[in-house]
Amino acid sequence: MAGNHFDRIAEYYDALHEDVDYAAECRLLERVFSRFLPRRPASILDLGCGTGNHALALAWIGYPATGLDASAGMISVARKKAGERANIAFLPGDMRHFDIGRRFDAAICMDGAFTHLLTERDLLAHLKTVRHHLTPDGAYVFEFAQPLKVETEGPGWIYHEAPPRVIWLYDLALDSKRLLLTAKNRFFAFDADRLRRTFVDANSTRLSSVPLLRRLLMRAGMRLAAVFTTDEGRVLRPLRKEDPLPMAVAKVNIR
Repeated sequence: MAGNHFDRIAEYYDALHEDVDYAAECRLLERVFSRFLPRRPASILDLGCGTGNHALALAWIGYPATGLDASAGMISVARKKAGERANIAFLPGDMRHFDIGRRFDAAICMDGAFTHLLTERDLLAHLKTVRHHLTPDGAYVFEFAQPLKVETEGPGWIYHEAPPRVIWLYDLALDSKRLLLTAKNRFFAFDADRLRRTFVDANSTRLSSVPLLRRLLMRAGMRLAAVFTTDEGRVLRPLRKEDPLPMAVAKVNIR
């Protein structure tokens, strides 16, 4: 898990993701809830919640939400954004092993947070913990990175011009045996013309196939109910092989 990396970018995360339509993605989640849950969820757990954008959008339309993230920096930003709002809470915690002491009607894991579970052991521990926190008819909705015929590798960059001005250089490399994509990062953030923050680090994400997810979910006491292509959070379509970030829906197995 890459906690330090996300602590470093926490205050810049929202600026770097300002093009994401979180409200639209949450409307899509509502469609999934209506299809796979017997009733409107009275509680939602947002795993790897980052700065809380999905949890906040869901709380805004009336869903009580709890966000969990391993990055203290991300949780700090999320709590500031939530203010005194009564139907939302943000907690620090490792997605692999946590105990909130209650069950939820639905759990979600969006925007690639699931990909930071880097081994099959991590994935299974996570899924078992999620299963423990779901009600008997609950559902887990998560986005995952599936292996593609050709993965994006090599150098790239992100440039955010408006304040804060950020230059993020990265170099991606694939470990095909472990299915890990590792980015070597050089990050620069400016206050006007003054360099305010810079760091060099590396962080990895994991690719997971549908058969692997199906097998691990069964071991965790769940089943894979559906996999969708969402066209970046706009619609639910049958899975496309070239979709880099599909959406999966898991349901609890009741014995």
